[in-house]
Amino acid sequence: MSSAGASKQLTGTVYPVQYLRVAAALVVMLFHISVLSQETWELDPAQVDYVGAAGVDLFFVISGFIMAMIVARSGDRFSARDFWLRRIARVVPAYWVITLFVFMLALVLPSLFNSTTASVPHLLASLSFLAVDSGSGHTGPLLVVGWTLNYEMFFYLVVALTAGLLGDESLSKTSAVLCGLVAFGLVFQPAHQTLMFYSDPILLEFVFGIMVFRAWRKSDGAAFGVLSWFAFVLGMALLAVQWERPLTDWRMFFWGIPAMAVLYGGLGVLRFSSPVLARLGDWSYALYLTHVFVITFYIKFAISAVYGYDVPWPVHYLALIAICTLVSAVFYTVVERPLSGWVLRRLKGQAGIPERSHPRIERRRAT
Repeated sequence: MSSAGASKQLTGTVYPVQYLRVAAALVVMLFHISVLSQETWELDPAQVDYVGAAGVDLFFVISGFIMAMIVARSGDRFSARDFWLRRIARVVPAYWVITLFVFMLALVLPSLFNSTTASVPHLLASLSFLAVDSGSGHTGPLLVVGWTLNYEMFFYLVVALTAGLLGDESLSKTSAVLCGLVAFGLVFQPAHQTLMFYSDPILLEFVFGIMVFRAWRKSDGAAFGVLSWFAFVLGMALLAVQWERPLTDWRMFFWGIPAMAVLYGGLGVLRFSSPVLARLGDWSYALYLTHVFVITFYIKFAISAVYGYDVPWPVHYLALIAICTLVSAVFYTVVERPLSGWVLRRLKGQAGIPERSHPRIERRRAT
């Protein structure tokens, strides 16, 4: 691959990643619509769209890809402090806002929740992104989808340490650490919930993303074509055949590997420019954080108002997609983007790090 081609790939907008982030957020949303609909209205439990949860696996693979790209772009100038501050500013503010919102709801209107309580230790563990048992009997945070961000922040920490202290530009040492943790879990089968969490095979999905980045970086586009279409279609097909198949173990194999194929293939197949889809990619993190609230309110309260009119479920799905998208757009514009920018400026100012421009793909990074 020519140096010019490599430079263009590392500094331009990677549109396929934006589009796949949209897809990942949407299928997670559809999964929660399916689950909450079944639980609330006692629909056919065999019809739950379980594979929608694989959107999380696609997010993890994409995260590995993007972090590898950020480190490779920085090269010898990589700063662990700068990297870490940017990850904090990008992920933490919006998540804290939503987490505090959940805490206040649980405090004021506890009847809205099945098991979530306004526990201060649970709140502190959630805000710290730590998978620890804070007295609730499990390691999950207050925000039900927040467990994925615990993995994300842990992955960022490993990247910052290996790339910052060991000069791990290729993230090979990062991959080795993650593989070592998974091996530890498989060999020793820890009973402690925290150890189980941080040695789960799902960590390998970040490694999958790093592997995809390496393959993508080495290619100038000539390798994409039939192989891209084959990988993309195969990955989508493997996920489609599992649409209603419950999955408890080894999701990195059943969902992670197909997600890796979808990302690898999508980099070659989805090579078109769509400002609309790119903008939806901007909103994907906000959509991920807020969609459960919209779905819960709609299914538990809004549907009751029109229940006697026998509205087809596809109409409810379309309405929820539209409402969730609108809410995510507002949250991104009013809360996430300005708050993230303000936090980044404050952190960089306190750390004495000069401002520098970043390609669109980093500004749009979300979990």
